[in-house]
Amino acid sequence: MFSPFASRLGSNYCPTDDELPQIKGLLIEPCLKLKSLDDEIATMRKALEKLTEERDALRAYVDAHEALMSPIRRLPLDILEHIFVACLPTHRNCVMSAQEAPVILGRICSSWRAMSLSTPRLWSRLHIVEPTSPELSNSPSTSSSSRRLLQLEAKVTQRLEVINTWLRRSGQCPLTISLEGSSGARYPHFGAPVPPTKTDLFINTLLQFASRWQNIRLVAQPSALETLSRLSEDDVPLLKQLEIIHCFEDSQSANVARWSLSQSGVLHAPTLSTFLISGSHTKSTDLPLRWNQLTTLSLVPPWGGTLLTCQMVFDILSSLHTLEVQSVGAPIFTFGLLLSRLWLPELRDFTLRGQEDHRTASTVDTIVSSLAASPHLESISIDSDAFTKSSLMDFLRGLRPSVKHLHITEPVSMWQTYLTNPALDDDVLVALGTHCPTLQELVLLHCYNVSDEGLLYFIISRNPALKRIEVKFDREKLVDILPSLQSLVSDGLESSVTYKATLPPQFSPWQGLPDAPPQPQPGWTPWSAY
Repeated sequence: MFSPFASRLGSNYCPTDDELPQIKGLLIEPCLKLKSLDDEIATMRKALEKLTEERDALRAYVDAHEALMSPIRRLPLDILEHIFVACLPTHRNCVMSAQEAPVILGRICSSWRAMSLSTPRLWSRLHIVEPTSPELSNSPSTSSSSRRLLQLEAKVTQRLEVINTWLRRSGQCPLTISLEGSSGARYPHFGAPVPPTKTDLFINTLLQFASRWQNIRLVAQPSALETLSRLSEDDVPLLKQLEIIHCFEDSQSANVARWSLSQSGVLHAPTLSTFLISGSHTKSTDLPLRWNQLTTLSLVPPWGGTLLTCQMVFDILSSLHTLEVQSVGAPIFTFGLLLSRLWLPELRDFTLRGQEDHRTASTVDTIVSSLAASPHLESISIDSDAFTKSSLMDFLRGLRPSVKHLHITEPVSMWQTYLTNPALDDDVLVALGTHCPTLQELVLLHCYNVSDEGLLYFIISRNPALKRIEVKFDREKLVDILPSLQSLVSDGLESSVTYKATLPPQFSPWQGLPDAPPQPQPGWTPWSAY
C-alpha cells in the first residue's frame, strides 16, 4: 500500500498539525480491512478447535480399540510370567524400590499387579538395608534426639513389615537374601564405642524363613550373629551359600562371634558348599563346617590379621574333595610358600589379595613359577598393593599365554595420598600390552595413577584382540577419551570408562551393592516409592 509518509515510517519524525488529518484518513480503509481479517481468523480458529476436538475424540476411540489388540494382551500368562522374571537384575538381589522390578511391575495396571503378586519367583531374592542410627551427639536438644529416635524406630518397623510381606509372596521358592547392617557401625571412630544397631531384629525376621534359605549374605556386627546360633542344621536344609562380613570387631565381640559360630548349626547345613567370612578373628578350627562337601571357601581376617598358617591350609585342603576357589588370610610371603607346594593342573581362576612387603619380589617369582604349571589358567584377579611396580611388571611378564581375563584392583581413594610409589601406572599398561597377547578382558578398579592417554594408547594397541575394557577411575576426568573409543565400540569392543562416582544417598535401597546409582535429583525419594 502506497503512503506519502513512507520515508518517515520507522523514524522519530513528528508530523505537523496539518498532516495529522491526512494520516487519519489514510488509516480508515486499512483498519476496516484489519477488523475483517481478525473476524475471519476468529471464525477459522473456532472451526479449527472444533475439528481438533472431533479429531481427539476419534483418536481416543481408535487408540482404545487398538490397545485391545495389543500383542502384550494376547501373550499367554506363562510367557508374561517369564518376561516378568527376566526383568529382575541377574547380578545381584532385588531392592525395595519402585524404580525397578519386581515392584515396578505392579504399578502398570491392576492385572499386572495381580500377576506380579501371584508369581513367587519374583519375590525370592531381596537386598535389605538397615536404617542408619541417628547421630545423637549432633542433636541440638533432647527433644530433637527423641524425635530422631522415633523416626528411626518407625523406619525399622516399616522395613521389617516390607520384608515380611516380600518374602511371604515368594511362596515355597528357595531364598537368596543379602542384609546390609547399619553402616553407622561399620567404621566407628578409633576408640569410640560401637553404636547399637537393630540388625538382630532383621535377622530374627529372616529366621522364620530359614527353611527356604539358599544363598545368604550378612553384613553385621558380630553380636548380631548370636541370633544365628539358635538354628540347627535341620532348620536350613536348602542352604548352599553363606557369607558373613563383620562390620567391626573388638575383643569382646570377637569372643561372642567365635562362640556364636562354633555353636551355630547353620555352618553344618547338609547342603552348604560355599562359605565366606570376612573381617573376623574366628579361626578355621572353630568352624563346625562339613569340610568334605565344600567347593568354595574364603576366610579373610580383619585389617592386619592372619587366620591361617600354611600347615592349617594344608590340613583344610586334605579334607576338601572338590575345592574350586580358596581365599586365605595370610601374608603374601606365606601364600607364596603355600602355592609352591601345590600342583594345580586344572586351575582356571586365580585371585591374590594382600599387601607387599620386603619379600614380595622373591614371592612373585615363586607365584609365577607355580602358575606356569597351570596350562588352563584363564582368569587372574589381583590387588595392585600386593606388588611393587617392578614386581607387578615381572608378574605380568610371567603370565601364561592362556590368560584371557585380568582384573586389577587398586587401594581405595582414601589411601591414595599415602602411595609414594604406586604399582599401577602407564608403564605397567605398556608391559601388559607387550607380554599378554591373548588378553581379551581388562578390568581396573579404583584406578588413580594411569593417565587417560595411557589407557587410550593401550586400548588402541590391543585392538582387535581386546574384547572388553572396564576402568573405574578414582579421580576426575582429565582428558576425554570417550569420543576416540566410539569407532572401536562400533567394531565390537565392550567399553566402560567411568570417573569418580558419587556416593549413594543415605537410606538408599541400593546401599552395599556395587551398582548403586549416583546421588538422585532433589525431591526423589527411593523408599517412599515402595
